[in-house]
Amino acid sequence: MAADREHFSVGDIQLIAIKDGTFSYPPDWFFSNVPQEQLQQSLRNRGFPLHQIISPYTCLLVKAGRHRVLIDTGADGLPPTTGDLLKHLDAESINPEEITNVVLTHAHPDHIGGVLDTGGKPAFPNARYVMSKTEWDFWTSSPNLGNTRMDDHVKQLLVNCALKNLPPLKPCMELIEGENEIVPGVHAITAPGHTPGHIALVISSAKEQLLHMADTVLHPMHLEHPAWRTVFDLNQDDAAITRRRLLDRAAADKVNVLAYHFPFPGLGHVTSTGSAYRWEDATD
Repeated sequence: MAADREHFSVGDIQLIAIKDGTFSYPPDWFFSNVPQEQLQQSLRNRGFPLHQIISPYTCLLVKAGRHRVLIDTGADGLPPTTGDLLKHLDAESINPEEITNVVLTHAHPDHIGGVLDTGGKPAFPNARYVMSKTEWDFWTSSPNLGNTRMDDHVKQLLVNCALKNLPPLKPCMELIEGENEIVPGVHAITAPGHTPGHIALVISSAKEQLLHMADTVLHPMHLEHPAWRTVFDLNQDDAAITRRRLLDRAAADKVNVLAYHFPFPGLGHVTSTGSAYRWEDATD
């Protein structure tokens, strides 16, 4: 099996986790409210690098009946270590024209980077693109990122990417509100905080479920320390509420989980340990 693609199933639905690439973040971007000494010790104890968080960008292809649903599109080479989505789809003998639905969990550059082709047109020309109306309205109407701890360069990068990539999608974009069925077996659920209209997804078939948490949680250590925060959550309080709600759901229902930024393929299970949680990697 290719190291950048992982095949698995949920009931009768076939899925492929696809790594668009990786990017290295400063640790204090992922853990912005943690004293440096405590963070370094925690990283050391878990065997993680001390000076960088190496994060994959894991897109998900869902084969549900006649539907071919792509969840998020990676960064399309925004960092030079990304942009592999189309190459991996081709390796699976899947053409962009075959994609019927593109679900965008939110409008950060590492999720919407691959929505357009080199000519500025939708990269998946026959697809219905789907996004939260709240998310669309926020990013297409002078978004205010002033309350975040991101530096000005990163804020401008996020805004510029949204203003470049979203408007060309308007003719093929479906904006949703609340919980919605995208196609049979694939449901969007609200998960605000990381961004105003951030969504997660539940994929279900034959009494099996996968909870796709998108960016509700960015790193396994956020489960062990739920109060630790990232600079990328635009509303820290809402993000914390959403994080606990989805982690509680995952633990209580004992469902499979996918997390976009966890070590590839980002598949595992969540267990509750008092006031915290534990990540159990499905590939261990």
